[in-house]
Amino acid sequence: MNIRSAKSEDTQEICDLLKQMGYPQPLTLIEEKFELLNNDSNSQILVAEEGSRICGFLSLYFIPQIALQGDFAKVCYLCVDENMRSKGVGHLLVQEAEQLARRRGCDRMELHSGMQRPLAHQFYLREGYVEATKYFRKALN
Repeated sequence: MNIRSAKSEDTQEICDLLKQMGYPQPLTLIEEKFELLNNDSNSQILVAEEGSRICGFLSLYFIPQIALQGDFAKVCYLCVDENMRSKGVGHLLVQEAEQLARRRGCDRMELHSGMQRPLAHQFYLREGYVEATKYFRKALN
């Protein structure tokens, strides 16, 4: 299993993985978002590949903090192919993301995971994450 930075050629497989997670978006949107994030120094997209096949990806964003010494990194998306789950792919992606965050001066990682994903919650708990109970959002339609 190889973990590397995503390339624009990976967008079709990233799009397919997002569909498995319930985010069916047109490839053109994923390509646009990839280019935007790929050109942002606070963004990193990692892929896990086995042979020539992408079997997972993680989108990470580094967030500077004005009032604290350390910054934090947010896992925006972690998608593992449904046929490769529970085989260590997510673990490898998270470990690489945490190493990148440490090198960037982050002192913590954060992520959000929907209530409809209890298996993902178990995974994050095994990875050493703790549940934070408050999260607020507002739609800006």
